[in-house]
Amino acid sequence: MQFDDGDGESHTLRGTIDVTKLDAFREAFTTIEPMASGEIDDRLNPRELRLTIPYAVGEAETTIFTVRWTTANDYNIHYSDTSGRNLRWDIHPHDFTAPSDDRHFHPPPDASSADTHVEQSCLREYSVDVVARATHLLWRQALDEGSMTNINAGTNQP
Repeated sequence: MQFDDGDGESHTLRGTIDVTKLDAFREAFTTIEPMASGEIDDRLNPRELRLTIPYAVGEAETTIFTVRWTTANDYNIHYSDTSGRNLRWDIHPHDFTAPSDDRHFHPPPDASSADTHVEQSCLREYSVDVVARATHLLWRQALDEGSMTNINAGTNQP
């Protein structure tokens, strides 16, 4: 599945979007962040889950997580906020010089796909529940710190 990340960059996720996994991600995330609300764009032909939270890191007022998860367990979790910051945690094949496996992170402030900016993702799991909880934990730590500096610095999954 091809998708456009908004910067004209295309990435390939293997498999079709799995609505069951998007439902599971939403359930796990909203259970621990009750102010989060989310909708899947199309139940019959899903492309993404969009979670919205009415507060955000630093000067931003709203957080949005856009989640794509496929039947082949490839995923893309895109964070954006009303201050214009973007970042992504991905697991899918890529042509970047590093990292050597499919897990990678596109750092803030613009989720750059420049080869020298992409780095190893701290998310190492394929479990929807664990990834949802880890994403929440990383975001919550950034929220508490008021900074995105350590958003990809997790070492132990929840």
